[in-house]
Amino acid sequence: MVVFARNPNGFAPNTMIQKIFLRPFVRRRMASSHLGIILEQFALDLQARGYAASTVQSYAQVVEHFSRWLGRHRLAVREIDERSVDRFVGGHLCRCRCPIPAATTRTVCRASLGCLVRFLRDRKLASKPPPRLSDCELLVEKYDRHLRDVAGLAAATRLYRRRYAREFLAAVGCKSTEGLPKIRPRDVARYVEQAARRLKPASAAVLAVSVRDFLRFLAAKGGVDSELSGSVSHPAPWPLTPLPVVLSRSEIGALLSAFDRSTAVGRRDFAIAMLMADLGLRCQEVASLTLEDLDAQHGAIRLRQTKQRKERLVPWTPGVARAVSSYLRQGRLPGSSASLFVRHRALRGSPMRVHHVRGAMRRAFARAGIRSGKIHILRHTLATRLHSTGVDIKQVADLLGHQSLDTTARYARVDLEQLRQAVLPWPGGIR
Repeated sequence: MVVFARNPNGFAPNTMIQKIFLRPFVRRRMASSHLGIILEQFALDLQARGYAASTVQSYAQVVEHFSRWLGRHRLAVREIDERSVDRFVGGHLCRCRCPIPAATTRTVCRASLGCLVRFLRDRKLASKPPPRLSDCELLVEKYDRHLRDVAGLAAATRLYRRRYAREFLAAVGCKSTEGLPKIRPRDVARYVEQAARRLKPASAAVLAVSVRDFLRFLAAKGGVDSELSGSVSHPAPWPLTPLPVVLSRSEIGALLSAFDRSTAVGRRDFAIAMLMADLGLRCQEVASLTLEDLDAQHGAIRLRQTKQRKERLVPWTPGVARAVSSYLRQGRLPGSSASLFVRHRALRGSPMRVHHVRGAMRRAFARAGIRSGKIHILRHTLATRLHSTGVDIKQVADLLGHQSLDTTARYARVDLEQLRQAVLPWPGGIR
């Protein structure tokens, strides 16, 4: 059993702690709390991970509040987990009468206590409780493994397939696997019809495909009738699908000028923008790049984690090479992870995830005055630009990693000016 140390004389002399917590009485108060020395080490861990001093102070204040609640309930450190955090946030905060300082903002409390749980588990002071999954959740997990290992779908595709599977089971009132045989065609049709009303035509088609595939999986496992998937109606194709929106040359120039390349973060984000604008990489492909994927011998980038789960080699352009080289020489944190792009603030040195890449690009879009929030517009723009300059559609498909030329044809916007020049005069003239 771990015993929390109380130190009425304050934290041990530490220059870093004194810079974060300037007032001696604050340091003494925190050191004498129920968490004691652990609170000091937690604050130093946050500082080492790149959190700002104001964030460290805020999170430490939450943990100090949490420590008083732990003391009243006589909870040991090994009992600190997500369930105790839920009890504190969901039960205590709404009726909190603790003396100041006592942080009560739910969002900040959950974020800070999530960091505390991770900190304790990293140091083997708290164990991770075994997950307690319901029958339906276990079924969805089996479905996800099938999508990954058998169907070979990408993580992003599996994400919304799992979401629609959970939503479908909840909508038809199936709380366990025993309720699967009770699902009727009218239940399936009602769910698809109601869910499709709040979606665009393309998203409604994705919903129908997801539900039909999930029902086929259940039928293969013997859970439902094999003909149940036939009750999923597929939305009719929208006849007036608009041409894909692309960025103009001036907008691309404004985007690439929206990065402060005098800073490490600016060089990193500019390199990401060049990879997406010049090579058409997806956010997932950018986030999964490692240092080993840079093939200087062939002047290319090796993409290992693609949407089709097929490795491909993409030649880099001179602009991409200069941007990545500048980031590696003057921006990237030394001795960090093997990932090419890493975080420079909170959790400093850890790999960037997909949402970090997407967030960096959306902020750049906002600075450049580009209203579209869809990062995929860069792939549409690249495909259109290459096709308009005479690049064969098959070569564009190979660069973007498309298996079907129809997909690439939808990406590449038709040049209407070229079509107008190709129009032949009407025989006999117009009367």
